[in-house]
Amino acid sequence: MLAHCGIFLISAVCLAQAPTPAISFEKKHHNFGKIFQDKKVSYKYKVKNSGSAPLHIIDVLTSCGCTYTVTGQRQIPPGESTFIEVQFDPTGIIGAIHKSVEVISNDPSSPNTQLTFEAGVIREIMPSTTVVFFNGISRSASDSSNIRLESGNEQPVVVTDVKIQGAPYLSCNPQSDGNDVILNIAIDGRLIPKQSFHGTDILTVRTTNMKVPLLHFTVQWHVESLIAATPDRITWTGAPGKEFRTTLSLRHTKGKPFRILDAKSSSFLIKAVGFSKDSALEQKFDVVLSPKAKAGALHEKLTIKFNDPDLPRLEIGIVAILR
Repeated sequence: MLAHCGIFLISAVCLAQAPTPAISFEKKHHNFGKIFQDKKVSYKYKVKNSGSAPLHIIDVLTSCGCTYTVTGQRQIPPGESTFIEVQFDPTGIIGAIHKSVEVISNDPSSPNTQLTFEAGVIREIMPSTTVVFFNGISRSASDSSNIRLESGNEQPVVVTDVKIQGAPYLSCNPQSDGNDVILNIAIDGRLIPKQSFHGTDILTVRTTNMKVPLLHFTVQWHVESLIAATPDRITWTGAPGKEFRTTLSLRHTKGKPFRILDAKSSSFLIKAVGFSKDSALEQKFDVVLSPKAKAGALHEKLTIKFNDPDLPRLEIGIVAILR
């Protein structure tokens, strides 16, 4: 019996002392600081085998935008080191980034080790936004917004020209603010064509910077509606084969009487019924979906025409989900 116990203890000691690899890193996180968008960066993580058996780097899994290279051998003898070089391409990225790289090895205690890095990706000119929204523009007033062109290279941003083709109601005035430039964008509701209620225009800015010679911005605008609709959007859901009906109420925002000249849907399955062509402070009528509508999705619009020259028509979106 004692002999058997001795053999068991010796086996346990031998098993405990079996040689094993152990992966360790000089550091697992690196901060690149500020980097330019058009330049790749790389860092070498030093990996060491602190164990007593050969360490094998089985694989390195990188996140988007990263590549890696193992310098030297993937099979690292005990006490020796190698490098895993991680390269990051910031093209198309701007702002703070945090990335990770997973190293898979034969270390039984740490088979998966995560390496991380961070950076602040900058351009030589960094706009605060690329889209400007003007919502509810009055036809009798103006509104303004601005975009900051921040210098990323500590050199003054110089704007030589600004253009907005085919939009006399929009203007842009560049103004220097230290090394930055502020684009003051204004919209004049009095110059928006009467027949236009919303639109999208492109602002092009030319600079003296060789790497960022042109910048393009989108300006989206929507004119204030003088006639408010309740609901402002019609949604129907349910089974096909039955009629759907919604009562639409229209009021002039300035309390003026108005007349409906016509109301037509973009689908023959949807009709406006019961509207009056008499002048009134409020107009009500029903919008009806025919029971002939089949299963599926409808995305249509109802166009209502008025006698008001400042608002000749109004469009109401209609969505029907039948299943």
